[in-house]
Amino acid sequence: MPAVTSLSDFNRNQSEVIARLAETQEPLYLTRNGKSAVVVMDAEAFDRALSFREEVRERELSVYAGLLRGYQDVQDGKVSDAASAFARIRAEKGW
Repeated sequence: MPAVTSLSDFNRNQSEVIARLAETQEPLYLTRNGKSAVVVMDAEAFDRALSFREEVRERELSVYAGLLRGYQDVQDGKVSDAASAFARIRAEKGW
């Protein structure tokens, strides 16, 4: 469950809350009038989260590009039956 505190509590205890954010590396939801208003994070944790997000995006784009290459191969007639493909793989791997 995410950590939640009021914006006024955050303002009263900024140093303590910021130290806790650095220690836990987790986001903190700040509320105003009982509703979520903003989310704050330690800068290092935020940078790691963005970096991870970019890595996932790059992997997804790589998979998508591979799928497009495979689709183009099918369109170009560069296909083989499963038995031939498995035989070629076994030969290449020495199985």
